[in-house]
Amino acid sequence: MSVPIRIELTVPLTVHGNTITELSIRRPKVRDLRALEEATQGKPSQLDQGAALLSLLAGIPETAIEEMDATDFACASEVIAGFFEGVKAPPAGGA
Repeated sequence: MSVPIRIELTVPLTVHGNTITELSIRRPKVRDLRALEEATQGKPSQLDQGAALLSLLAGIPETAIEEMDATDFACASEVIAGFFEGVKAPPAGGA
């Protein structure tokens, strides 16, 4: 089991009356990717998908993600992108 990556927010968030100064972002699982697909039906933009995935992996509501400072969102997005580094698509044409 891997340890979540923590990022300090440059602009704190308020979630359900609590001030959040850092996010703990866990590695995604297949169930997260399925939930992402379901949550973003009809929302094809990468921004919508990124916000939904960050919500899942950080465990905070998507409405809080929408209120994030853009720099903090970009930093969190880089962390998530890092989880997929080195992943290569299989060659076209099957096995």
